[in-house]
Amino acid sequence: MKWVRLAGWVFGFLFFSISATQDIGAQDNRITLGITTKTGSTGLPFVIAEEKGFFKSEGLNAISVVMQNQVVVNGVVARQVDYGGTFSNFVGAALSGLPVRIVMAVMDGSDHYLVTSPNIKRVEDLKGKKFGISSFGGTPHSEAIMILRKYGMNPEKDVTFLQIGGSSTRYAALDSGSIDAAMLVPPFNKLAAKRGFNEILSFNEIMSIPLGGLAVHTQRMKEKPDEIVKMIKAMLKGVDYIRNHRSEILSLMAGKWGIKEADVREGIYRDIVGIYTRTGVASDTTMKNVIQLVRETRKSKEELGLSDVVDWSFAKKAQAELKIR
Repeated sequence: MKWVRLAGWVFGFLFFSISATQDIGAQDNRITLGITTKTGSTGLPFVIAEEKGFFKSEGLNAISVVMQNQVVVNGVVARQVDYGGTFSNFVGAALSGLPVRIVMAVMDGSDHYLVTSPNIKRVEDLKGKKFGISSFGGTPHSEAIMILRKYGMNPEKDVTFLQIGGSSTRYAALDSGSIDAAMLVPPFNKLAAKRGFNEILSFNEIMSIPLGGLAVHTQRMKEKPDEIVKMIKAMLKGVDYIRNHRSEILSLMAGKWGIKEADVREGIYRDIVGIYTRTGVASDTTMKNVIQLVRETRKSKEELGLSDVVDWSFAKKAQAELKIR
């Protein structure tokens, strides 16, 4: 099975990644959280939870490690990564019968925008062009397929998908001319627009789906349920911090994201603050949307229920402990 064959490679990759950033000697209590980027709106809640000490306040020694999207999933499946911070790939893994579940949603909607080269003004103009994605089966790939189909195009024939990596890498590839289009998250969509690229549409105009979150191995759900609740509490604290510390987040955008224009920072903040979760639980409607999205992308015929993909019991317990209503 492909997932099993990858396990050995994943372990070696992850061991290198973690040991390169942290002393490997005292990892007994260390929690590894795999994410695809620390820059931009998707990675911001993870960064805030770590840098503002919300993981530590819950008694957790958690570190975020940037990895390729599929490596995050493979790492959780192989139990070499404790938590995954991506979404659609874990939906696909669960639909394939792998022992993983999503336990928290970070965003109630997508913050992905279709951005194209200056000469591409419409979705239909993408015919014969190169489309950069994070990984096959990942959220940007699924979203791109849905957009192309909605505009009467054949994703398998009309464009060439190139597996590029996270949003920052896709932005760089678009800027260099290596690709013609990509789904980008803030701030990269705004940076691209400033450089003359076209922001064609928001995926929220196509479909409402949750984005980002926490996913775990089902065995960890049995072994460490209290830890999972604490992880979700730390993430909810991070999201609340973003919502209530506007000036600090705007300063972070200027310093760490390199967004010098005040109006651009304000626009990004307005766009993202409203779609961050308050509860960590996605609605059944949006979950069914993302399951449909993943099934269509992967041409999957599995007929599984929501309980085969998500388990919100931990997030609901975290809500109760934080007195969120």
